[in-house]
Amino acid sequence: MARFILFLPLLFTLQTAIAQGMGGMAAPREAQLPDVDKETLILQQPSKWYPYHRTTDAKVDTFMFPTGQEPQDWEEALQTERFLTTLGVTSARQVYEFRTQGSSCAEHSVRLTKEAQENGYSMAQWMENCTRADGAELVTMVKTIVGNEQLYVINKIWKYSINDSEIEEWGRYLDSVYVCDPTIEGNAHPCRPPNGPPGGARP
Repeated sequence: MARFILFLPLLFTLQTAIAQGMGGMAAPREAQLPDVDKETLILQQPSKWYPYHRTTDAKVDTFMFPTGQEPQDWEEALQTERFLTTLGVTSARQVYEFRTQGSSCAEHSVRLTKEAQENGYSMAQWMENCTRADGAELVTMVKTIVGNEQLYVINKIWKYSINDSEIEEWGRYLDSVYVCDPTIEGNAHPCRPPNGPPGGARP
């Protein structure tokens, strides 16, 4: 059975490069290019969020939770799914259609917000709202990127209603998440420094 393993809040790479937010009183540092040598998902760990990790035969899941929240008791989470192959998927629209068809929610709404080629890869983003029969609410912002070697899905999940400022903040964060591959000729999928992430948690 898969289990969560707490990672220390350090820079770590599991074919996913996550640049740690500085936070606190640290002096600004010049943005650095990701040090990768293969197709890699680039994202920054939000300040005061901490990663947990689990692996199955099909994919690697990385969950991040704000300080004070844990896998067994959380109100918001950031999940990265890195599938070990592309699963035969050729476009991000396929992932969107598969993930949003059917629902066990009492009320369910989905809105495709972006669909484009991003850094040479097929990408889509959408918002999903689910209200369960017991009244519990789940809001999810999703971004999926179809790489040449692997499939990536990034989910920002809330167990409560969110406001426009949260949508804007985390929308910018998802915009900063991308896949690059410096080994491809012609600079088809270039790497660049990641943008600064949001920080903190729900007040």
